[in-house]
Amino acid sequence: MKTSSIDFAELRRLLLDLGFTETRNNAGWRFEHPASGAVFLFRPYSVGEKVSMPDLVSTRMHLDWRGLLSAAAFDDSFAKTPA
Repeated sequence: MKTSSIDFAELRRLLLDLGFTETRNNAGWRFEHPASGAVFLFRPYSVGEKVSMPDLVSTRMHLDWRGLLSAAAFDDSFAKTPA
């Protein structure tokens, strides 16, 4: 499966900053946004592991659909700033 250049820690931080709550167990990660009803389920990524492209694309799309973060803002949040 193709992976992105985004670490799970980066995606996790974005979701928490948007007001999601997280739960982790052996089955994986669950992020829930009660106000919008959005729920994301992820396999048990390690924090430094790269996110799969399907997970990243799906998260981007659903955040946009729910009005929580536009696709452009999602992309901008992961844009690397040159040193």
